[in-house]
Amino acid sequence: MKIKIFALSLCLLASLGQAAAQSDGKYGSANRNEFRLGYSDGLTLGTASFWGIGLGDALTGTQRTDEQSSGVFGLGYRYHINRFRVGLDLGFASVSSKVSYASGKNAEVTKDVKETQQNFLVMPVGEMVYFKKGIIELYGTVAAGVDFTRTKEKGLTELGKTKAQAKAETSTDFAFQVNPIALRVGNDRVGGFVEAGLGYKGFLTAGVSLKF
Repeated sequence: MKIKIFALSLCLLASLGQAAAQSDGKYGSANRNEFRLGYSDGLTLGTASFWGIGLGDALTGTQRTDEQSSGVFGLGYRYHINRFRVGLDLGFASVSSKVSYASGKNAEVTKDVKETQQNFLVMPVGEMVYFKKGIIELYGTVAAGVDFTRTKEKGLTELGKTKAQAKAETSTDFAFQVNPIALRVGNDRVGGFVEAGLGYKGFLTAGVSLKF
C-alpha cells in the first residue's frame, strides 16, 4: 500500500510540473546548496504510535495515560539542478506515555511504567519547482526512507520495575513523506518555507531555508 502511495505521488508531482502555467523560466541559481531547519506537527507519526500500542494494551489488559508527542524536528539538505533538487531529510520525534497494570479507577492513579519511543527518520528526497517568480517559489516534494524506532521503558513503581523491559528495543520501518503543495518566500540566500502533505512528518511543515 505504501509503495502504491509513493508511486502515485511521483506521478502527481510530474503532472503538476507539466501543468504549471505562468513562470519567468528562471529556475537556476548560483547558489546550488541549500540547508533547511524545520518543524512538523508529527500528527500521523504520533497517532500511528498510539494506535499501535493501544492494540497491545487491549491484548494485555493494561491502560495508558499521559500520551505526549513532540512533533518532528527536521534538518534537510538540497542540491539544485535547474528546476529539480535532490537531497536528504533527517528527522527526530519522541512519543511517550505511562502504563498502568491496575484495573478500574486505580488505573487512572497508578502509573507503573513510562514508555518512550524515539523515532529517527532518514529519507532521500526529490523535489520539483513548478512556479518561480521574484521571491515566490512553489514546489512539490517526495521522500522515502527508513524510520528507526527506539523503545525504552522505565519502572515508576515496584510493580512497574518488574514489568519494564531492561533493555531498549530498536525496530525499522518504511517511512515516506509527500508534500504536493509547498511554498518558499525569500531570496537566493535566506527564506522561509511551508509545506503541506501527508506522511511520517505529518500534515504541515514550516522552517527556514539557507542557500549558498
